[in-house]
Amino acid sequence: MNMTFSLRHEFVYVPSSVNWTTAQKYCKQHYSDLATVDDQADHNELLKTAGMGNVWIGLYRTTGDGAFVWSDQSSSSFKAWESGQPNNQLCVNIYGGKWYDRDCVGPVPFACSIDRKRQIMRVEVKSSQNLKDPAVMNGILGKMEQIMKEKGLAQYAKLSWITQSNGNVFQKNYKRDAPKQTCDSKLRK
Repeated sequence: MNMTFSLRHEFVYVPSSVNWTTAQKYCKQHYSDLATVDDQADHNELLKTAGMGNVWIGLYRTTGDGAFVWSDQSSSSFKAWESGQPNNQLCVNIYGGKWYDRDCVGPVPFACSIDRKRQIMRVEVKSSQNLKDPAVMNGILGKMEQIMKEKGLAQYAKLSWITQSNGNVFQKNYKRDAPKQTCDSKLRK
């Protein structure tokens, strides 16, 4: 089973008021990309860095009724929309801790993500439980996060599973107890 160990996003606030596209270009040139928010911890960190005023983030869509995507092409199910939002505009900014979609041309300060490191770890799990059960998977992940918290590492990392091409996270580890038979060993008997 493989698991990713990603450092949490770090953000930089840029007080220059520009349109969304200019903000995106600046962030890609000087940092990593416009701010990407994966979870509540990222959202809180962004608010600490950029404050509660208008700030462009990297969420956008290409049509008024299309799906929102992140500028860095990452995916996240976390959302912090204000009530009544989104309402058919293409770019997203934060104001007062809530997300609003708006016209991309308005000049607004922005926040950039700083590159983060991603490490893939292989771990061995011994369990008699059904490892395909989401509750079991979440329990294992929770235990690992608890250990990281106890070691003072939780604020720096986010753990997640890697799903294999067959749809599984875990794979059975078969141990070979008996030596492999070869043609030569069969002939000697």
